[in-house]
Amino acid sequence: MAIFIHGGRLVSAVDSFDASILVEDGRIAAVGQDLDPPPGAEICDASGKLVLPGVVDVHVHVGLELRGHRSSGFEETTREAALGGVTTFLTYAHPEPGESLVDVVERRRREAEGRACIDYGLHAALVRWNEREDDEILALIESGIPSFKAYTAYSDAGLRSDDEELYRALLLTGQNDAIVEVHCENEWMIDMRARRAVEENRLSAIDHARSRPGYVEGEAVAAVLRAAYDAGAPVYIVHVSSGEGIEAIGEALDLGVEVYCETCPQFLLLDEDLLTRPDGHRYATCPPLRTAPHREAVWEGLEDGLVSAVATDHCAFAAAEKDAGAEDFRKIPMGLPGVGTLLPLMWHFGVGGGRMSENELVDRLSTNPCEIFGLHPAKGSLAVGTDADLVIFDPDLERTISPALIGGHADYTAYDGWETRGWPVSTMVRGAWVVKDRQLVGSLDHGRFVPRGKACRRPGRR
Repeated sequence: MAIFIHGGRLVSAVDSFDASILVEDGRIAAVGQDLDPPPGAEICDASGKLVLPGVVDVHVHVGLELRGHRSSGFEETTREAALGGVTTFLTYAHPEPGESLVDVVERRRREAEGRACIDYGLHAALVRWNEREDDEILALIESGIPSFKAYTAYSDAGLRSDDEELYRALLLTGQNDAIVEVHCENEWMIDMRARRAVEENRLSAIDHARSRPGYVEGEAVAAVLRAAYDAGAPVYIVHVSSGEGIEAIGEALDLGVEVYCETCPQFLLLDEDLLTRPDGHRYATCPPLRTAPHREAVWEGLEDGLVSAVATDHCAFAAAEKDAGAEDFRKIPMGLPGVGTLLPLMWHFGVGGGRMSENELVDRLSTNPCEIFGLHPAKGSLAVGTDADLVIFDPDLERTISPALIGGHADYTAYDGWETRGWPVSTMVRGAWVVKDRQLVGSLDHGRFVPRGKACRRPGRR
């Protein structure tokens, strides 16, 4: 059945205008001011509301095993995402010992089958390099996975790439229209500070944060960008949280490095003082929450265009699972829930706070992520012929954030009790409503794996 959406203001990354949208066969069939609905079409009145491209969260952890706990699965995560206006997310394929990248991708796709109401894609993790072969990377690029995650820390878990391994990955992806994304923290600096904290019995959540100061991130970002510069390859820095990280990225851009980066709402909105509360361990994550000067530096990076995307690093554990590390940060499963609050928080504090326009919000939450990670042109815009992934958004709808409102796996949120204005009311994925008037109506077999094309298609960058 065709769906005719009228009366709303369409918001793209470059313009806002009043128009109607006709959806047919899962795609946007027409956009215009003088459209008439075809016979039998479902009519959706969006008067007083905005029509946005669906949000694309390119950093979501689903079913992540940490400290003996497992984060939310596909069913819970896609439900929370849909209620928050997210129509596609990218999550991770971390191979187990002895498992190839091709095998872990197939395993993750089986995990998602029949358990996703929105679309998803995968980043492949370049871990345990002694088991990896270059042709694995080429095979995944060919199969529609052009992005690969590397770490400069976590040797004890087999995740860290050394300098040579990272350089090889940059060369290979740069020559094959793919991209490496990097978790940047200087491992030996962290280990030194963490050992000292343990020796002195300083094991709280704030002690964990102080073992990873901003310059730990900044040093690692600068080192990765030097490697990307020499390799002549694009690189994407995940969850930038510090002034030092922003500074390193700005300097690299001035030198002509093709660097993209993301930040997360927690690094724009939450202060490290939250970690000093009795329940502060529930808000522990890597990198940690930081002070006001760091937050302001990241906001300025977003305003100046240094920050390419806003994602969440969503990793949802129940409060009781986080409480296992209440007395010892080494036992905390790190991470925060966030996929369900990405759009409303960035609207309220970004657009409503005068830090970005509504068009810049669409650019950072939808269009730009799609162009960087190979989802363009099918997703990330309201252009004719694209997937009908869109959000009906009420800019005047006021809500008090709570776990029940978010509808996810976690029974807590760092934003509990925050008053916000502007919420998504309906979410469409490939022409089908998955949320209608704040009610989840989509089927868990609607979401599908999305093969992606060439990475880094941002005009004027490559």
